[in-house]
Order: sequence, then C-alpha cells, then structure tokens
Amino acid sequence: MKAVVFHGIGDIQLDNVPKPKIKEPTDAIIRLTSSAICGTDLHMIRGTFTGMKPGTILGHEGVGIIEEIGSNVRNLKVGDRVVVPSTIACGYCSYCRTGYHAQCDNANPHGHNAGTAFFGGPEAAGPFDGLQAEYARIPYANAGLVKLPKEVTDDQAILVTLRPWLSSTKRYSVC
Repeated sequence: MKAVVFHGIGDIQLDNVPKPKIKEPTDAIIRLTSSAICGTDLHMIRGTFTGMKPGTILGHEGVGIIEEIGSNVRNLKVGDRVVVPSTIACGYCSYCRTGYHAQCDNANPHGHNAGTAFFGGPEAAGPFDGLQAEYARIPYANAGLVKLPKEVTDDQAILVTLRPWLSSTKRYSVC
C-alpha cells in the first residue's frame, strides 16, 4: 500500500509499505478515504517536535471504512464509515471514563506516565503509524472510532478531528 513516511527531518516520502494487520482483539483495520495534515505534522517534518522514528507513517486525523475488526470490537462492523480522532484511548481507564481520553493510562505502550498516544507521532507517543496511508490499524477501535451518518461528507467529517473531541466529551486533538 502507499503511505506518507517520515525518513528524517525534511525527508518525507510516498512509500510502498506493508498493509497493517490486526495485532490485538480491540483493533480495526480501516481503508482511509480522507486524511489531513496539521501543524503537528509540520513540526515533525521540520524537526521542532523531536523523537520521530524513521519509517513512521505520518498523519493523525482520518476518515475511512472498516475493512476488518478484532474479536473484541462489538460496537462496529465491517463496512461502517468512521472518523478517526488523533488521540488513542482505551475507553475504560479512570481518565477515559471521565472523558479525558488524551490522558489515557493504557493506550501508550510506554506506560501511563509516557503521555498522550496518537497516530503518526514520535517514539514517546507510541509510536503508532499514522493515517496518511491507504490503510491503517486502529488500536482500541471500540473506544476511538465514531460511526458517521451517510449525510456527512468526508470533508465535513475530517474537520471534526481537528476540533475538540466530538460532542461534549473532554477528548482533545493534539493539533
């Protein structure tokens, strides 16, 4: 598949990379139909946001269609059209239960003191491959993906990812 890949400061390339696979039962694989570039991407490209690992797919906002789901994802199904927020959250820790998804204790594999886990970011944020690709693996899909109504276009939906989290929760974008 094609993806926008970080190779070094100022060195971003469109590469052929392996299509992602389900790793955990809470994962989903989506086919991206839209993604966005924001200020955080520019910081990583310019080197003003340190810790980027060469080979990381960039991008942390997207809209797509679910192609595959893990066995523990019960609120979504293959074929659902979804918006993907930039931050990754488990949905069940104390922070997530109170709506502070960006403070999730479980999403970042470096531990609860490591900070916000988000797509296409530096080593400290996961690292999780981003959404400027044909396909993406979405950890904790049951907590992060939001189904979109048919009448909402990709252009409208991508803007939702750039704003404070959908509706009244306290999830915030890193952009």
